[in-house]
Amino acid sequence: MKIHDQPVEIEHLNRINEYGPDDLFICCAGFEDRCISSAAKMGMAFRARFSVIFVVEDPFYKQQVDTNLFKLQAELGRRTSEGVFVIRCQRDAPTEAINQLKSVWSRCRPKDSDEPYITIDISSFTKIYLLELLHFLVAEQNMGIPRLIHTTQNYAPTRLTRGVEQITTVPNFFGSISLEKDTLLILFLGFEPERALSVWKHFNPARTIGVITSPPRDGKEEYLEYAKRNNARLLSLPSVEVRTVPPDDPYAARNALEGIFQEVKDAYNMVIGPFGTKSQTVGVFLFCLEHPKAQVVYSFPSNYTRSYVNREPGATLLLPMAPVFKT
Repeated sequence: MKIHDQPVEIEHLNRINEYGPDDLFICCAGFEDRCISSAAKMGMAFRARFSVIFVVEDPFYKQQVDTNLFKLQAELGRRTSEGVFVIRCQRDAPTEAINQLKSVWSRCRPKDSDEPYITIDISSFTKIYLLELLHFLVAEQNMGIPRLIHTTQNYAPTRLTRGVEQITTVPNFFGSISLEKDTLLILFLGFEPERALSVWKHFNPARTIGVITSPPRDGKEEYLEYAKRNNARLLSLPSVEVRTVPPDDPYAARNALEGIFQEVKDAYNMVIGPFGTKSQTVGVFLFCLEHPKAQVVYSFPSNYTRSYVNREPGATLLLPMAPVFKT
C-alpha cells in the first residue's frame, strides 16, 4: 500500500491486497447520499472477504437511511465473497454497536492481524462511533491504523444540528483526571455551536482553546468566516484562545494536540471536544492513543437539520497513511 502524507482525492477505490481480496470493508449507512459514494467508486477488481455496514437509526430520516442501506447491501454484495454483516444501533449507544461487532469478529477478523487489509469509510459515522470503532480495531485488537476514506460534501454554510440532548465522556476515553490540576478544554469547532458551548458551560474550564478549520477545504473562505461567526459567543470569551488545523489531515490535528500537550502537561488536565471534521476526530484518536490520560467529551444533538439531507457528495479523499509526527 502506497504511503502518503497528504489527503489524496480518488475516483476509483481499489483493494489494498494485490494478491487477493481485502479482509474487511466497514462503512455506515446514514441519511446522507455520501454514505454510498465509496462503494459506488469501487473498481472492478475490488474484492473483500467481508463487509460490515453500521446503521445508526434515526426515526426522522428512516426512509433515507433504509434506501441507502439497500444500495450499500446491493453494491457490497457484489464485492464481498464471504458475507455482509449489518449492525443496527441507536445514535447514543456506540458501545452496544461495538459489542455487536465483537459478536461476529471471530468470523470476519483479518487472517493476519500483523498485516490486516481493512478499509473504513468514515463519511457517515458519528464522531463518537468513529472513536469507538478505531479504539476497538487499533487499541483492543492491536492492529495498525486502517485505510481511511472520507467523502466530503458540497453545501452552503449552515447549522448542522439543533439543541443538546446529553453531555457524556466518550467510552474508552475517560482519561485520568487529577483533582490537583485545572482543566484545559480543547474544542474543535465547526457548524455546531450549541454542542460546543454546552460542553464549555459544563466544564467551566480555567483555560480553553478553540480549534478552527483553516485553511478551509477547497479554499472556500466563506466556510471559515461562517465557523467564526457561528462560534462567536465562545470565541469572544476572555479565557478562550484560537488555534487552526486543516480539515482533512488527521496527523496535523494530532500534531496540534501534541504541541498543546507539551505546553501544558504539568499544569492542566486535557479535555477534548471533537466538533470539527471527521478527519480531525481521527487525529483526536491518534493523540489519545499516545496520551491515554486525556479525556474526550461529546454532546449529543437534539436533532439534525434538513441541511444534512440537502447536501450533495463532494470529493472522496484517501486520508494520510504515514504517521508523520513532529518531533
